[in-house]
Amino acid sequence: MPKTPPQADPTGAVPLPSFVDAEHKPEPHLAALGPRFLKGLALRNAGKIDEALEVFNQVLLAEPRLPEPRMERARIRLEMGQLEDAETDVREAIRVLDGGGQWSEDVPENVVQALAWSLLGEILKEKASTDDVVFGDEETFRTLLAQSRAAFARAAELDPTDTTSQVNALELSEEAEDKAEMTGDFLMDLLPNVPVEPEAKPTPTDDDGDDEPGGYSEG
Repeated sequence: MPKTPPQADPTGAVPLPSFVDAEHKPEPHLAALGPRFLKGLALRNAGKIDEALEVFNQVLLAEPRLPEPRMERARIRLEMGQLEDAETDVREAIRVLDGGGQWSEDVPENVVQALAWSLLGEILKEKASTDDVVFGDEETFRTLLAQSRAAFARAAELDPTDTTSQVNALELSEEAEDKAEMTGDFLMDLLPNVPVEPEAKPTPTDDDGDDEPGGYSEG
């Protein structure tokens, strides 16, 4: 369904996202969120992460359907180590995007979807690298790597120019195959160099209770 052209920013600097389909009436509360979203992007780019996060929180509080602010919040949460919340955000963004809910038309739909899937891959990869997972259940580690690899592969499928996701998918595939060997070598490096005592040989015993060597008695 066609969308209206991007609206002009009041300052004339950056075009705002398009908010409504041409066949629908404008939603005033969405149009008002455009400048706030751009403000959040500017704050994030300026390194003011906490302030940017607060802006994205406000935008999503006003309209939870918007995938782009949710992706930006997921990125910040990833950088802050809030991996569970980051994963929840980006999976919701992917769900909305898969349903055709892209907010802005400034970026092609397939590219926005690829960005979301690539972000999910990064989050899952980071989760797989945490100590609880690396030194925990091996199946959990393998599952996270497989999911991360699949997310990067999906991103590369949606946007063939996304070479970063292509490389990540390939590297994770190799890492999963080498996991057992890598983990073993890593753990061996952590162990102290303790000399191994030779195993003691069993001493022959006399079944009859005699002291004669070999267990034989005169008779």
